[in-house]
Amino acid sequence: MAKIKDEQLQKINELKNRYNEIVFILGDIEIRKKELEFEHNNLLAEFGRAKEEEQKLLDEIQKEYGDGNLDTTTGEFTPKVN
Repeated sequence: MAKIKDEQLQKINELKNRYNEIVFILGDIEIRKKELEFEHNNLLAEFGRAKEEEQKLLDEIQKEYGDGNLDTTTGEFTPKVN
């Protein structure tokens, strides 16, 4: 049975360790990607709920004040002129 040189064995083990490190990092990245995807989906859902809530409020304002423009800074409502 032949034995490889110590330098070759050391290099193989260094490469194997580096390979394991890369695999570990890739796994960590995949987990973070899934977490970000989950957070992204939650934020999209929250955005949709906020848009629905905004539309309901605008519908209430329109029902109470009619068609027009609302200045969200001052709260002033200007009726639409026909």
